[in-house]
Amino acid sequence: MISSGAQYAPTGNLQWRPANATPGKAPDQYFLQKSAAYLQQMAPGARLRVGAEEGNSTWMWIRGGPSQPWLGMPVSPMDFGGQGFLFMRLGVIALVTLLGAWLIVRQINRPLARLAAEAPRIGLGDTPDTLKPIGGPLEVQHLTQAITSMANDLHKLHEERTLLLTGISHELRTPLSRLLLALHLPDMDFLEQKPAMRVDVNEMDETIDKFLTLVRSGDQEKVVSVNVLEWLEEMQAIAQDRYGLQIICIESVPAGNSCFLPCRPLALERVFRIVFDNARRYGEGRMLIQVTPRAQRIEIRLRDFGPGVSPTQLLAMNLGTLPRQSGHGAGIGLRICKRIMDMHNGSLGFENAVDGGLIVQLLFPTDMPRQT
Repeated sequence: MISSGAQYAPTGNLQWRPANATPGKAPDQYFLQKSAAYLQQMAPGARLRVGAEEGNSTWMWIRGGPSQPWLGMPVSPMDFGGQGFLFMRLGVIALVTLLGAWLIVRQINRPLARLAAEAPRIGLGDTPDTLKPIGGPLEVQHLTQAITSMANDLHKLHEERTLLLTGISHELRTPLSRLLLALHLPDMDFLEQKPAMRVDVNEMDETIDKFLTLVRSGDQEKVVSVNVLEWLEEMQAIAQDRYGLQIICIESVPAGNSCFLPCRPLALERVFRIVFDNARRYGEGRMLIQVTPRAQRIEIRLRDFGPGVSPTQLLAMNLGTLPRQSGHGAGIGLRICKRIMDMHNGSLGFENAVDGGLIVQLLFPTDMPRQT
C-alpha cells in the first residue's frame, strides 16, 4: 500500500500514523503477544500494537520497519481473556477429551469382559450356540466369531473322541468275548470254532478300519477331476468282485458327452464301499446305480432291494443321529459317509423306494474348489 502511493488518511476504516508516532500500546494478551513475536521474526523491525478502544472497536496498529508508517485498522470486539480463562478452556478441552477416551475404552472393554466371562463356559463343555450375543466393535465381533468357531471344532472333536472310545470298546467286546470263550474249549471243540474265530477276527479288523477312517477321513488327499462314468465302472467292479453284488447301472448322460467330477477318489470310494457292504448284508445282494447330471451338480443314486428302514430310522439317518441298532453296528459308517460328503461340499440323503429297498442319494457340486 505504501509503494502504491496510498494517501495517508487520518480517519476512516484504515488510518495512517507517522513512523515516529506511538499509537496504542504493546499487547499484553497471550495470543496478541505471540502474534507480535511471530511478526518480528518474519520482518525484523516490524511491530504490532493495540490501540485504545473507541466505542466498541479495538484498533490494531502494524508497521513493517522503523522507517515505515503505522497502519491502523479496527477489528471486531475481541476478548482474549487472561491466563485464567485460557487455563479454564484448556481444562474443559482436557475434560472432554478424557470423557471421550473413557467412553471409547468402555465401549471396547465391556464386550471383551463379557467374552472373558463366557470363555470358561466353553472350557466346561457348553456348546457355543448357548452363548449370549457379545456385540461391540467390529474387531471384537470378529474375535467372538473366531472363538465360537474354535469352540465348535473343540466340541466336535470331543464328541468324536467319545464316540471313538466308546464305539471301539463296545464293538470289540463281543468278538473278544467269543474268542476268549473258544480258548477255554477242549481241543476238538476249539478246532471246530476256528472258522467262527476267523470271522470274529475279520469283524474286529473291519471295525478298527472304520474307526481309523473316521479319524482320518481322507482330508489330506488331493482333489482331482474324474470321469464319472469311468469311475462308476470301477466301483461296479469292486461291488461285484469284493462284495458279490449284482449291479444294474443306469446312465442318464447324453451319448458322446463326458461328465467330470472334482473329488477325492479314495475318500469317495470309502462311501461306496460302506453302501456296498450294507447292500450285501441287508439288500438281498442286488444294487441299482443311477447317475444323472443336473445344473451345476451331479446326482448319484444307489438303491438296494432289501426291506428298507422304518420312518423313524430314516429320519434319524437323514439327520445323522442314528442310534446304535441291534446287529447294525454303532452307526460309524453313516458318520464316515456324512463327513466325506461334507468334505466334498455335497449332501447325503436316504429314502425308501416305493416297491421296497433303500435309496442312497449322493449330490455333488461340479464347481468344488481344488485343494492341494
